Amino acid sequence: MAYAVFALEPARFLGSIDASRDTLGKPRMKLLEIVSRVRELTKNADYAVIGGLAQILWARKTHTDDLDVALSSAVINEAHASVGKMLADPAWALPQSPDSSRESDEVFEVCHLLYQGSVVDLIAFKNSRFNREILTTSQAVHELDEVRFIRPELLLVTHLLRPGPGAALAAVELIIARQRLGGMDMNEVQRWSDEVGRGERLQRVLTQARSLDII
Repeated sequence: MAYAVFALEPARFLGSIDASRDTLGKPRMKLLEIVSRVRELTKNADYAVIGGLAQILWARKTHTDDLDVALSSAVINEAHASVGKMLADPAWALPQSPDSSRESDEVFEVCHLLYQGSVVDLIAFKNSRFNREILTTSQAVHELDEVRFIRPELLLVTHLLRPGPGAALAAVELIIARQRLGGMDMNEVQRWSDEVGRGERLQRVLTQARSLDII
C-alpha cells in the first residue's frame, strides 16, 4: 500500500530534522548524503529508514538525534567489519570506548557507527520474517531522492518491541496521526504484532488511544 499523505510533507521534512538537531544542540545531519553513504557501505542492499526519522515522516514527531536504518543481519556484519578494518570511506568510524559498536538482545542487533559526527545505527530485528517484511515493503519517497522508509504499520510494531513508556507514547502518537490522515491497516498491524509476540501490548496501546477518543 502506497501512502500519498505524509504527516509532514517531504519539502518540510528536512527542515524539521534540522530544527530537531538544533533543539538538541547537535550538528545538523545531512540526511540524504548519509543515506547515500549507507547505501555505498552496504553495497546497495535492501534497507529502510526506521526510528525517529520515520516517525517524523508519518507522525510529525519533532525530536530525534540519529539515523536508524534496518538491514539484514549479514549486511550489518559486513558493514561493521568494513569500517572496523578501515576498508570503507574514512568518514565512517566506530564509537570510541567505553561506547560499544555492537549491541544485541532478544529483539534486535545493532551496529553503532559514526559518519562525520552523526550517529548511524544499522539494525536487524531478530524475527527474520518481520525484518524481511520491513525491507521488502519499504516505501521510496520521490521528493527525498527516493530514500526508502518503513511503512507506518510496521513502524508501529517496532514501537511495540521497545520497552518503556516512551515507546508506548510513540505508538499512540503514530496511531493518532495516521487516523487523522486516513488510517492504517490495523489487521496488518495485529498480524505482525502477534508474529513478534506483542499482540497484548498492541491492545493496551489501542486502549490508550481510545481513551483519548481518537479511534
